[in-house]
Amino acid sequence: MNTVPPALFTTLTPDLIPPLELLSAELLRWNRRINLTGYRSPEEVRVGLFLDALALLPHIVGDSLLDIGSGAGFPGLVLALARPELAVTLLEPRAKRVSFQKHAIRSLGLGNVRAVQGRAGDGPDAALPGEVFSTVTVKAVGSLADSLALARPYLAPGGRILLPRGWGDRAAALAAGHVVVDYQLPPPGGRRIIVLSDGRA
Repeated sequence: MNTVPPALFTTLTPDLIPPLELLSAELLRWNRRINLTGYRSPEEVRVGLFLDALALLPHIVGDSLLDIGSGAGFPGLVLALARPELAVTLLEPRAKRVSFQKHAIRSLGLGNVRAVQGRAGDGPDAALPGEVFSTVTVKAVGSLADSLALARPYLAPGGRILLPRGWGDRAAALAAGHVVVDYQLPPPGGRRIIVLSDGRA
């Protein structure tokens, strides 16, 4: 099994390097058979998935996190590795991606993560009815308004919604009165934002 050279992770803490190497290798291996993500190289994975996920860490509140529309498990898997005390739920409607999530959870020995197949929302067919989480994150699922609507039913009182978005959404987020955190990913990334919400706006 090919592994990602440790030099690619020089911006990460040393204890995260081995599990992220394994996660990257498994993701790229599965990606050759199943279209899990558009990232095709170790460097793209490091920047676009791992570093982008770690940008959320300072903004997490409480001890539980729901990752809506998590795809292949991002950002939730990375956040679970970085915060072992955090109970992470990955919610994803597509079975093949949930299969990879469960494989990654087993391979990494992540006892603090569960993968759930289903759709978010507050309708009769929504997954996880009645469950709430201190932090809810939604990455690239529809518009900013759509993402907030998906997250609100799952947010515990005093919790926080985190929406990692492209730079192009910055003006709209500010105009809507949201708190916006700017950050810069190294190449091949770019300028990004995180929208912070208490769910009321």
